[in-house]
Amino acid sequence: MKSGIKYYYVIGFSGVIDAERTEMGIYFNPNNESYTRARNSRIFVDKTGLLDILNARISTENNCIALSHARRFGKSHAAGMIDAYYSRGCNSSMLFDDTTIAKSADYRKYLNQYNVIHVDVSSFWDSFKDNIVEKIKEYIIDEIREVYVDEIDYTKMINLILMNVYKKTSIPFVIIIDEWDCVIRNSEDEELVHGYLQFLHSLFKSEESKSFLALAYITGILPIKKIKDESALNNFEECTMVSSIPFTEYFGFTEEEVRELCAEYQMDYESTKAWYNGYYIDGVNMYNPNSVVMAMTKHRFDSYWKNTSSFSSINTFITMNYEGLKMMS
Repeated sequence: MKSGIKYYYVIGFSGVIDAERTEMGIYFNPNNESYTRARNSRIFVDKTGLLDILNARISTENNCIALSHARRFGKSHAAGMIDAYYSRGCNSSMLFDDTTIAKSADYRKYLNQYNVIHVDVSSFWDSFKDNIVEKIKEYIIDEIREVYVDEIDYTKMINLILMNVYKKTSIPFVIIIDEWDCVIRNSEDEELVHGYLQFLHSLFKSEESKSFLALAYITGILPIKKIKDESALNNFEECTMVSSIPFTEYFGFTEEEVRELCAEYQMDYESTKAWYNGYYIDGVNMYNPNSVVMAMTKHRFDSYWKNTSSFSSINTFITMNYEGLKMMS
């Protein structure tokens, strides 16, 4: 099958720490549990070709990627895959050896070779609305301190801490921020928003980041160019629901992938297309993966995507008319 779709039924992969002086954390060098669950799922569509594109961006001037896509289109799934592939907190050979990325000549060159930081901003927002920046820093630094106890001055700014870790180890960082725009969308406190954007600037655009940052991957709903203080992140290559080249096929299901799933699950393709083929991006018909998977496993067509977020929140962003969304809806 050209698309690389494979099906797995509770295989039970395990991640094993296999890197000197590396400890598995939640925010610093996470394990591969998220992607393990994806591989163990009844339906697994191989999107590891994305990693080949990211590998080509490692430690280049084009190493910052922002995905501004609708919910349930695979942004967080990709983040878990990136964790599993790059993080020194696990050994992910068993997860990737039979996938598309394993065919790349550089597959093992990058596999589990990086210090990874992964933060879901929305999870911090739920608990720390007033001091979210300080808490994100605290949780990251606490985990780094567990590995490098006495060798780093932890009183310094976080960008200086990461630079010093890099100097000590010669291991650069891959930084993943899920729901990066959560603070922007939910806070009317201009001082808090400004401080948050300055924090992101320190990670991705400071002078120190030019040494320690190998790759940045951030996900959200709002396009960066619509943010008032966009200069904090204007070095990112942004991929939206309007234009996502060269990442288009990795966020959502392609027609070929959906045809194969329909054949496997004995579902009518034309009916599936009528229900879920709602996006035409860069000349490619893209399907909402959550809706397609639910339809295949339940063997029933329904409006599954609308149940993943309240209409009021969706309507808010349509009204804002980002990228002409209001006119297209």
